[in-house]
Amino acid sequence: MVDLPPARSTAAAIDPAVSHPLRPVAFAGGLTCVMFVIAATAVYWLTAPHVPAGRLTGWAMLNSGFIAIWLWILATMAVRRPQPAELVQIWGRAARFLIYGSHVIVMLAIWGLLPFCPPALQHLLALLFLFNSPVQIIASPESVTANRIGVIMTSGSLMLWLALYGDAVAVPIIGFTAMLGAALLLLANIIPKTVNAVVAERLESDLTVRLLNEAIAQVAAERDAKTRFIATASHDLGQPLQAASLFFDQLQRAPDQHNRAIAADGVRRAFAAADQLLGHMLNHLRLEADKVEPIATQVSLGPLLARVAAQHALAAAAVNLRIRLVPTRAEIRLDPVLLERALGNLLANAIQHSGGDAVLIGVRQHGVGWLRLWVIDNGSGIGSADARRIFDDYYRGSDSRAAVKSGFGLGLASVRRIGTLMNGSVGLSPAWRRGAAFFMEFPHQSLPKRTRQFQGWDRITA
Repeated sequence: MVDLPPARSTAAAIDPAVSHPLRPVAFAGGLTCVMFVIAATAVYWLTAPHVPAGRLTGWAMLNSGFIAIWLWILATMAVRRPQPAELVQIWGRAARFLIYGSHVIVMLAIWGLLPFCPPALQHLLALLFLFNSPVQIIASPESVTANRIGVIMTSGSLMLWLALYGDAVAVPIIGFTAMLGAALLLLANIIPKTVNAVVAERLESDLTVRLLNEAIAQVAAERDAKTRFIATASHDLGQPLQAASLFFDQLQRAPDQHNRAIAADGVRRAFAAADQLLGHMLNHLRLEADKVEPIATQVSLGPLLARVAAQHALAAAAVNLRIRLVPTRAEIRLDPVLLERALGNLLANAIQHSGGDAVLIGVRQHGVGWLRLWVIDNGSGIGSADARRIFDDYYRGSDSRAAVKSGFGLGLASVRRIGTLMNGSVGLSPAWRRGAAFFMEFPHQSLPKRTRQFQGWDRITA
């Protein structure tokens, strides 16, 4: 199963400003530009009858140049289509320029256009100018400093101008502007925190959903694998039991002692095969259920490897495969029963599926403080597709040698679980090209100096 870690800790490690579509910076920049163009057009249209043409034209040209740069920034983002992180980085720099620029345009309008307008229009334009600050805060909430400076630039200029040149109605407008400016300064700090909190919650939700989907997919895969396993078990267990039934019928009908002995031996072999399959399945299921506790003792690897080789000697001889054992004096503190079972599974896998004529078993130190036990064959090797899944539960490879696949697909999965249970790992060396090189790796001190290295070892990368 996939454990679902606390999503908040993961979300907190991610910068929400660059990680999620809840930050639609391009859309915000475009919408703000449209609103600014509409406001600038309204100012130009309302003040045209009152402001001298030269002054108004100069302000309009400066405003047009600023808007052109704004549109160029938006067009650049639209053409380049940057990734979220790059997009926010670009917009972060551009937003500060646009915030300062828009407030400078407003300040120039306050000091350059308002003196020529009638009082009623001055009051209307004052409200229109104040609208620039909240729009910029909404468009780029992460630019806290720029927004605060912009609020002070616009609100401060407007209050100062009204205080110097305004009429009697200017007093309440100054008060309103002061309160609005204070509120905007506060919002400039609150809004980005709120946005980040919302995005962090969304990231948390997305992460949880993703992990949940992965868990569901893994559960489905395990369910399908176990379904295939049950079907395979029914078939593979049925074969020796059916054979035992046939041999038992032969035993009952055998005309002489010799034929009865042959039939009885067939019954014994069939039940032995069924017992082996059941034992293999139950051992793996105990490992899968974490019901196995390793009992670590000091193990001499030389005798242990010799026992594993002897146990599989007859099976190897039956397929004309030679087991070569490299003597070693190395010792390690592990559970000898589990280690022997895992090495036996690797050796049985090589005998049944490699298609080669030799298997080599040896020990080698790997790096500093690690020991690797190798089972290497000179057969047809493991395909890249199988190599990625060869240690998965219930996975049976393409088996390039055998015409009919056999087994439950538990042997190598059990090796992986045993390796993990004893604080080690297992793997398949990609450097070995003349067959398959499986290894089990465990923490260990240096090997004895007289430990032998076998021929061809240099072909495996350390």
